[in-house]
Amino acid sequence: MTRGSRGPDLSYVRSWIVRYWLPVWFAVISTMRLSVLVGGDAGFDARLYLEATRTWLAGADPWILIETQRFAAPPPTLIPLAPIALLPEQVGIAFMIVLAIGGAIATVRILHLPWWWGLFPPFIDAAWNGNPQNLLVPLILLGAGPVAVFLKVYAVVPLALTLRWRAILVTGAALLITAPLLPWASYIAQFGALSEVLATQSDGGLSATAVVWLVPVALVALLFAGRERAAWLTVPAIWPATQWYYSTLAIPALTPLAAAVIAIPVPGAAVIATVIVAVQRRNHSIDRLAADWLPGRVPRVVPVELGVDPR
Repeated sequence: MTRGSRGPDLSYVRSWIVRYWLPVWFAVISTMRLSVLVGGDAGFDARLYLEATRTWLAGADPWILIETQRFAAPPPTLIPLAPIALLPEQVGIAFMIVLAIGGAIATVRILHLPWWWGLFPPFIDAAWNGNPQNLLVPLILLGAGPVAVFLKVYAVVPLALTLRWRAILVTGAALLITAPLLPWASYIAQFGALSEVLATQSDGGLSATAVVWLVPVALVALLFAGRERAAWLTVPAIWPATQWYYSTLAIPALTPLAAAVIAIPVPGAAVIATVIVAVQRRNHSIDRLAADWLPGRVPRVVPVELGVDPR
């Protein structure tokens, strides 16, 4: 440093932080999560889903228990998993993991997000466990919403709020056609017990239902966020017994700051993220982030507008 200089030039440091704070944040949280997960077997969710489907194909109730986890998904989930369940167990689990990774990559590509969004911690959590959650956003945006609903029933929420009526009608027809094949009577009879299982296995969940006074906050925030964004935020924000990977459904509506918050696996994080989106929308800063889109159009999310370099 020469005489009379004002000190070291920190502009590069500031520029680097502005550009890369979010991918670093994602990477840190994902690394922490993986450090916990690597102690167990990859693909546990895939194993549970596929074993439940095999049990159903064999003529028994699919609400099985593996270790401490019980299968408690609604019956339609069994239909799209049936072909995979016919594969050898380890092959099926590996295939589910590959699908989960592919779903994360497809989401990033379809939404024109920077590559490092693949490090979004809920993506990593779902991919490690072989959970089909990562497939929902690309299925919905590519016009295969009914498949998304069969995989995860709550995928009907973004379909309805983005006014994809054809997809909803097709879903309804598919549910009616497949109803005689599925164990609906058993599911309905055990609905209370299965709901309790979901609440227990998710430790009460991460949405507003885990902290009751947050429910009105979430509802008001969803209202101010606007229908298009609320379509993607509703499930993570208020759906009962939400798990961390549910937050992948919110990606089309997230700003970088909201994404940083919802990436944290704590109850209420999705509500805070929804409030952030609502506030930024009311301040019109989000309008530069992602232009309003009509039903059927793919939203283009460009985080650079809030200080994140898309490279």
